[in-house]
Formats: sequence, C-alpha cells, structure tokens
Amino acid sequence: MKHKSLPVILILLLVSSYSPLAFAQTASSNDWAVVQRLKTDEKLVVKQKDGKQVKGRMIEATDTTLTIDRDGKPTSIARADVRQVSVIEGKAQKGKWALIGAGIGAGAGAGIGAAKYSPDSDDSELWIPVGLMFGTGIGAVSGLLFGTSTRKRVMVYDAR
Repeated sequence: MKHKSLPVILILLLVSSYSPLAFAQTASSNDWAVVQRLKTDEKLVVKQKDGKQVKGRMIEATDTTLTIDRDGKPTSIARADVRQVSVIEGKAQKGKWALIGAGIGAGAGAGIGAAKYSPDSDDSELWIPVGLMFGTGIGAVSGLLFGTSTRKRVMVYDAR
C-alpha cells in the first residue's frame, strides 16, 4: 500500500509546482485604461471579436477606438470590436535559431547519409558529407525563418 501512494504524491508535487505558471498566464487585464497608457510606436497585436488579428504600431487609444499604424496607414478599430491587445517585446533571435536549426539539420543529414552508406558500394562514403551539408543548410534556413517569427507577446487587455 505504501508503494502505491508514492507515485500519487510525486504527481501532486509536480502539478503543484506548475500551478503558479498556470495562474500567471491566466491573469489579464480587462481595463481599457491600460491600453490608453501604452506608448506611441509600441508594436501591438490586436485580436478582434470576429477572429481577425491585426498587427501594427500604437498611435492612440481613446474611450471608443484604438488607432494603430499598419504599414504606414492609420487603422482605427472600435473598442467594442477588440477582444485582446498584446504588446510585442524583444527582438527576433534569428542567429540563435539558425544555429539550433543547423545543428539539428546536420545531425539529421548525417544520420540519413549514414543510413545510405554501404561498404560494398564504391562511392557510398559521399552520402555522409553530402547529407551533412544539405541537412546543415536546410536546418539553418528553417531555423532562421522560425527565429524571425518568434517574439514575446505580453497581453495587456482582454475583454472577456
């Protein structure tokens, strides 16, 4: 009986250690004044009630509208249409993700090349370096593209 309670206790400890993270993610503000206090030119992501997502830079927020700059054109969104407003923070970490992708791609390419290697064939030793080259290149480009799209978003308003 003692051995069966140990896994339950471990699971409860694990779940309770993650509860602050869960509560931190659900905390959001439904105070429009927070949006009105945002600085001009901050990068925003606005999720509308119809499901559309609009990205742009903050121009101003009044009691009834939020105005953002989308590619040089001011766009006004009625406050009643806004579901969430998030601020995009930080810079894209392209180099970091390109290196991670290159490493993963190199490993995968070398693994595929090693699988194709056969000591009975004359030119089969070329598969490993070729797989390594292609894997590294494809992984680096994929990591770079992923790195350009990842930035931290902090939700400042939630109308729910």
